[in-house]
Amino acid sequence: MAIAWIPPNLSGNMKDLISLKAFNVLSGEEGIVPKSLAIIPFPSQQLNGLIKTLEIQDKARRGGIIDSSIAVLFNESNALLFYQNINHFETLFNEAATKIINLVELSDTTKQELEDELNKFYKKIIGVVATSLQKKEEPKEIQKSLLLLFNLVRKDLDKVVNAVLMGDPIVVTGDKGLVELIINTLTIFCPDRTPKLVYWTEEFTSGDIIGGPSYLSTVFQTNLILDLTKGKVSGGRSNIFCKKLLKQARQLDSSQAELVIKHKLKKVHASTQELLNMITQHRVSPQAIEDFVTDLTEDEFGCIENYMNLKHPELSEKATEAISLCRKKMSKILSGFEKQKW
Repeated sequence: MAIAWIPPNLSGNMKDLISLKAFNVLSGEEGIVPKSLAIIPFPSQQLNGLIKTLEIQDKARRGGIIDSSIAVLFNESNALLFYQNINHFETLFNEAATKIINLVELSDTTKQELEDELNKFYKKIIGVVATSLQKKEEPKEIQKSLLLLFNLVRKDLDKVVNAVLMGDPIVVTGDKGLVELIINTLTIFCPDRTPKLVYWTEEFTSGDIIGGPSYLSTVFQTNLILDLTKGKVSGGRSNIFCKKLLKQARQLDSSQAELVIKHKLKKVHASTQELLNMITQHRVSPQAIEDFVTDLTEDEFGCIENYMNLKHPELSEKATEAISLCRKKMSKILSGFEKQKW
């Protein structure tokens, strides 16, 4: 049920529809309420919505919590403008959420006070939109948004991340402005190198991450294709490590998610280099193996193994032997303990 809304003449049917969509977001994956913004379509109204969930403490309620949300709807035709400013909106939503939660947790807060806070929030949203329209001719800053990536690609994103990690070419298709933003975002997943980026092309070209119109998928048929218009991934290989990494990141806000991703990927890349050095410098020994695997999960090691096999085929025989020794040692270490959880 809606408590406060703008404009004042919003129809009852529309308020019910927004409340229903917000409830679905509150349900969350595996019962976990998401901390980041959700982008929800309202196709029958030709609208999209940004929804932020709120958890309000109330000892009088069952479970001690009131589940609520803030929603902002915008026309589908303005989607790109909102997507390009999604990080600004996330900050405004977080600020408004904190203020509204604090107000509601005060027992004497009136509906008018909530409406006043909502109006302040609305004016800030309009301010971001107006500023964005005025800056069209100014030089663009490099923007990245995990929040947007997670909302646009809800399935098989692990295949994209795995391709980035392994250095496999990726083709991103869709609206030009959106393609550029997502290409920049994908660089978060390669902290160890600077990939060759081609933001937009209409013909065959070389690069690590290439952007272009939808028909480009017919030109790069053997590559992984990320179609932003459909939110669909074609080609590529699934990866358990990447699945778990994304599952954890999706439950965090954007800044926390980026830190977690970079930390875990740097760990994997550092461990890969350590294993490579052990093999090439003939330092494979029982003690070296034990030191190497002690802080690794099975999924992390699986990612390291894939990278070694793909990027260093010339070391195939030695790598296979070292990897086998590592797996045997990991099995012994884990046999007496519960498997590590993320």
